[in-house]
Amino acid sequence: MTITERDITKQELQDIYDDFKELEILEGIPDIPQVRYQFTAEENSIIIGYVSGLTNHKIFYLTDLWVHKVHRRQKLGTKLLKMMEEKILELNIEHIYTWTTGCENQNFYKKQGYVEFTIFEDYCGVKGYHKVGYRKFLSKEY
Repeated sequence: MTITERDITKQELQDIYDDFKELEILEGIPDIPQVRYQFTAEENSIIIGYVSGLTNHKIFYLTDLWVHKVHRRQKLGTKLLKMMEEKILELNIEHIYTWTTGCENQNFYKKQGYVEFTIFEDYCGVKGYHKVGYRKFLSKEY
């Protein structure tokens, strides 16, 4: 056996992921593919807002929420997020999580009912700049 530091090929990486999947199946985890859902807000055929995320069994990972700087603080981010939350509730998913950085983003998610589940302080070596994990339990009655 040799252990080296090297890049692996796409096929080698796929083989590793296939083995992970096989282990999950042996442990009784159903083979359910991730599905991406997304909404865009447009004005004059230009995207001014975007929300996107992936299903992961009974959890939804919010990967992106963006509003063009000209349209921020006008409730567009809130509207896009609520639309996504409603969509994932239709899929019978009640748990959503995301990562964010910066104070402004953290305040936004707190206002939307998200709670912090972890924090990486001084992220990127910048004092006071944190990467924060947020989650929310969605109820069909919200």
